Formats: sequence, C-alpha cells, structure tokens
Amino acid sequence: MEVSKGELLYEGKAKRLYHSADPDELVMEFKDSLTAFDAVKKGTLEQKGAINNRISAFLMSELNAAGIETSFIKRLDDTHSLVRNVRIVPLEVIVRYEAHGSLCRRYGIAAGTVIDPPLVETGYKNDALHDPFLTDEIAVLMGLATRDELARLRYLALIAGEKLKEIYARAGVRLLDFKLEFGRYSPVQPGPDGQSQPTRLILADEITPDTCRLVDSATGEKLDKDLFRFDLGDIGEGYRKLLSKIEGA
Repeated sequence: MEVSKGELLYEGKAKRLYHSADPDELVMEFKDSLTAFDAVKKGTLEQKGAINNRISAFLMSELNAAGIETSFIKRLDDTHSLVRNVRIVPLEVIVRYEAHGSLCRRYGIAAGTVIDPPLVETGYKNDALHDPFLTDEIAVLMGLATRDELARLRYLALIAGEKLKEIYARAGVRLLDFKLEFGRYSPVQPGPDGQSQPTRLILADEITPDTCRLVDSATGEKLDKDLFRFDLGDIGEGYRKLLSKIEGA
C-alpha cells in the first residue's frame, strides 16, 4: 500500500476509515464481517473484504468515468482503497426497480412486482431506530438535509442507478434495487485557480452486493447479501461469481 494508513477515524459494520497524510483523503478498509437486520445477525466470510473492495472499486470507477462523482480515488491493495474525506449525510437513498424486502413487508406488495418508473425512498441511518423511512418534511425538521439537497440526492441516485443497471446488464446481472450513501465534500486544498472550493454532494461509501439486490439474468440465482440474510445459499460463492462476471464483462 503506497499510501500510509494513519489513525483510525471510524469503524462501522463492514469497513474502517483511517486518516492519511492528505486531509482531503482517507484510507477505507473493507472487513470480512457479515451483518444483517441491524447487526442482530452476524457472521464472517473469508476474503469478503477483498471481494467487495474490488467490486466497489470497479463500479465507482465506472461511475466516475461517466461523470457521476464519487468519493472513490483508487484501490490501494486487496482490502484498502483511497477515498475523499466527506461528511456523510445520515441518509440512505434506496432505488427500487422491483418490489422486494421491506417494501413487500410494509405494504403487502407481491415480491417481484415491476416498479416503473423506479421508486426512490429515503431512510434515516440509525440502527437503534431500525433505519426508518422519512418524508422530506421530517428530514428537514431533523436537520439531516435541506430540501435542495434531498432533491439532489434523489437525482444523483437515479442517474447512478441507470449507469449501474447498464454495467450489471453487460455482466449478465439484473439489478433489482440498491441503496446509496452520499457525503458533503469540502476540499481543504484550493482549486486550480487558487480559490477555495465549494462544498458539493458526491456519492460515497460503497457499491457492493451488501448494498445491491442482484440476480443472475439467465438463471435467477441470487448474488447478494440476501444469501446471508435468509440462509438462501453459499454467500461466498455468490459474491465470487458476481465479481467474476463483472470483471469478465
């Protein structure tokens, strides 16, 4: 790893964040841990961190190349990536192309129902409260984001989703739904003109089978964390197959 990993800044369920020598950049480490249902169910998958690091690096690089700015800079080694230092907006933006999971449980909608145009939902990132879904009014009342930011988050999630569907389709994978996190990026370093750079919202965190619901387009085989959530099969095999399909497309 050519970038030095400094003091631990944050540890979550699936990743750790470390300072680097550059205040605008952090080192992200992907862990081998598995969690579901607000970390009530836990496990470990050998090499999961390395697999997810490669998947997320590939997808984030594709989004960057398409003009959708992300926090990802480069992959450093098997389990570490260099990312921009953002202040995470404490919201999850979920985009659904089919009805699955909590949407079906909440409303009794049949699993697999096609959603067109896609449904965009916003949730509050808080395990103690079980990540409740929010209206814009409640998000603004809580000071989590402004109305303009909420509109921007939904827009970015939808255009990122169209690109992700395209990338997955090339690999023979169907994207059913996904969740994204965003951050406010306020660079310390001045811009090319020597002036301070304005804060902007960019896509952050990760894009992996932990955060996407995915199936093999030909067989319908699941390739995401539902394999662990609901004991549906070998999650290691599913994640490795997804990586192979994406990198081989």
